[in-house]
Amino acid sequence: MKPRISSLIVFLALILITVSASAQDWRGAGRISGIVKDEAGQPVEGVAVKATRVGSNGGPQTKTNKKGEWALNGLNGGQWNIDFDMAGYETAKKTTNFQEHDSNPPMPVTLKKAAVDPNVAIAADLNKAAELIKAQKYADARAIYENILAKYPEAYQVEPYIERTYYAEHNLDAAVEHLRAALAKEPDNVDVKLLLANTLAEQGKADESQQLIASIDEAKITNPATLLNIGIGMLNAKKPAEALTWFERTITRFPQYPDAYYYRGITELQDGKNDAAKADLSKFVEMAPNAPEAATAKGILEKLK
Repeated sequence: MKPRISSLIVFLALILITVSASAQDWRGAGRISGIVKDEAGQPVEGVAVKATRVGSNGGPQTKTNKKGEWALNGLNGGQWNIDFDMAGYETAKKTTNFQEHDSNPPMPVTLKKAAVDPNVAIAADLNKAAELIKAQKYADARAIYENILAKYPEAYQVEPYIERTYYAEHNLDAAVEHLRAALAKEPDNVDVKLLLANTLAEQGKADESQQLIASIDEAKITNPATLLNIGIGMLNAKKPAEALTWFERTITRFPQYPDAYYYRGITELQDGKNDAAKADLSKFVEMAPNAPEAATAKGILEKLK
């Protein structure tokens, strides 16, 4: 048994030596180096430089320094493929042939900026603007939206966002202007039509508002707030009768939407329809007991007893 064990050990050792030699078959006494710059001629630090000897199973790697310089030592002569990778840049690939004991001149490499996906850039800007809107910094948010349009004229979908900033500043004329621009690009956009109709109603342009509303296919409306907001706009324009019609249409289309009952109840109360108001406000409290308006609704109900 002992001779067999010794033979096995020798055999395994030979395998390990062979594998080790194979894994290091790119090693030698050669050296290659270079410098990486961007398209403006500035050095690029931190570029990953990976070299692979053709016909080999590996090779060394390094990174560029602050001056964009890099060097790889201990290389066997022959043909080498070298990749240069850096976030934000296109990967550069080079091939070089060199003699192991010769002096090899530095390899110049220029990295090109990677193309930016406009959708990614726009999404990032929209997120920034949304935070500014929350902070009520409407002019700053608007500057971001306008910059998006300047860079990407095809991104006309930001027009309603610009409208939102003007509306928050009570500049209805400017709000209408941007909604018209959005509708000109996308004439069948139901949401834009309704926003424009609502804003026109607040401006007192009832006829144009009604014409827009009449052109809308309500079957395409999937958000109950879209219909409700028209009613609220009418209510703000001191047109309770028209507002009541829209609250009723909202309830007919979306009977499980509690806010419509609240606003219909408030409108009915203004019209002296106390029993109807009581029924709607009670239903609202039942459906949305934790809503911000629930306390107001409960207070009104107490007075209606």
